[in-house]
Amino acid sequence: MKGRPQARLPLQPAAGGRAPHPPEGPSAGGPGPGPGLPWSCRHHGVAGTFDEAERRASHDELAVARALAAEGHQVRTVAERNGARTPDLMACGTAVEVKGYQSLAQRGGHPPTARSVANKLLDARGQGAVAVVRGGESGLTRATAQAGYAMFCERALEKGLGRVRAVRVVGKDFDISWAAAADVRQSRQARQGVRPASQPRRLLPPGLSGPVVPRLSL
Repeated sequence: MKGRPQARLPLQPAAGGRAPHPPEGPSAGGPGPGPGLPWSCRHHGVAGTFDEAERRASHDELAVARALAAEGHQVRTVAERNGARTPDLMACGTAVEVKGYQSLAQRGGHPPTARSVANKLLDARGQGAVAVVRGGESGLTRATAQAGYAMFCERALEKGLGRVRAVRVVGKDFDISWAAAADVRQSRQARQGVRPASQPRRLLPPGLSGPVVPRLSL
């Protein structure tokens, strides 16, 4: 997401900076960066930095960049290049693509759907190793984020993950990360029959609870 809006909004975590409920599934990370995200760096509580020298960040990019810097990463914007799909941010050498939503009022009172979450993640495939969807004031819910991620993984089984290796979705009262590359790989193995004989075939990404999501043309 590129742009130069005047308003700059902070990322809005739950009270105390932590999600109120633990994320579901073995690949899902906890509040903040979580084990699903592909950084090998360890910052031990040291604050990072944010550099906008190459390009001014949009308000969604700025919110995500500030959150990543607070987690200790060295974050910078990435300049656009003609004819090339570039990530929005680099964080400790990892490409990060940010997707955001308009506010609920701007959306006419209609919160984002699972399909829209999946579409944003699919669009991020050509741009970043980490895809971050920021719900902001859109009304995005935890359940919608989970369902959208499941749809994304289902489509990625057919279309591939592109550059994406991990997904993070942040709403007003939740912050979840997933190891998308591992989830899609395990789902592909399950489809091919590489699984314990006692385990039923799953269409949902491993670790996500709920009904089977039908295959969709997004």
